Amino acid sequence: MRTAERHHNLYIILYRNLSKKVNFKNGEKMRLKDKIILITGASKGIGAGIALEAAREGAKVVINYHSGFEDAKKIQSKIKETGKDAIIVKADVSKKNEVDGLIEKTLDYFGRIDILVNNSGVALWKPFLETDESNWDSTINVNLKGVFLCSQAVARHMIEKGISGSIVNIGSTAAHASMDCLVPYCASKGGVILLTKSIANALAKNNIRVNCLSPGTTDVKRNRETDKSYPDNWEPYIPLQRPGKIEEIAKAVIFLASDDASYITGQNLFADGGATSYVPMPGADFA
Repeated sequence: MRTAERHHNLYIILYRNLSKKVNFKNGEKMRLKDKIILITGASKGIGAGIALEAAREGAKVVINYHSGFEDAKKIQSKIKETGKDAIIVKADVSKKNEVDGLIEKTLDYFGRIDILVNNSGVALWKPFLETDESNWDSTINVNLKGVFLCSQAVARHMIEKGISGSIVNIGSTAAHASMDCLVPYCASKGGVILLTKSIANALAKNNIRVNCLSPGTTDVKRNRETDKSYPDNWEPYIPLQRPGKIEEIAKAVIFLASDDASYITGQNLFADGGATSYVPMPGADFA
């Protein structure tokens, strides 16, 4: 066999071996190939965007929802159209028995959980002096207690099965800037960031990474419905002069969940167009 022919055959063998180990989408490596990802509050908005992006990256998806079954079905259908598997599980993340049921149904179907994204959240717009105890309790229970319950349940499974997993919590820039109309929400998201750091330290010895992704104002349907001036009234406060896109937030979450972030834990990443680094001043070019 001539030298050129031998080299050609070696290249073919090498390519086939590499193809077995690396999975591609549109010529790019799929970062979550065959991972099982559980996303709370995934029927709409940012959660739905994360679910779709995870599927594009090769993951099998658990779509949790509390209300909005039809929305969850639409996301499931979109994922299945790509050839990926997805299931829908209803659960209120603020209730331990329902969280336990969510985990049980996920394990019954997929057998494992590699990634948890704590996305469920509520935001009740009321001035501080009009916020009552029920407003406070419902916000804290979903936004903070829910992260605790889901993280604890999934972490126990990961440790039992020896899974080097990843947990990504969804925070908010509201944890760093007070807002009179969102006092419980701001407090809950501040708690999420410190909870993230605490859980990360507790689980590091088990090689389970825990991080937080804090979006700034994001162009979701709810914002346009509740604020008729959106997004124009926000642009002066964002150096990039626009709100974030759902897919931009989703891609940042996928990065933290993937092995690309294998040495990152206990961190809070802002995806806010530079808003938290900006102090408004008269005469700013983009103001």
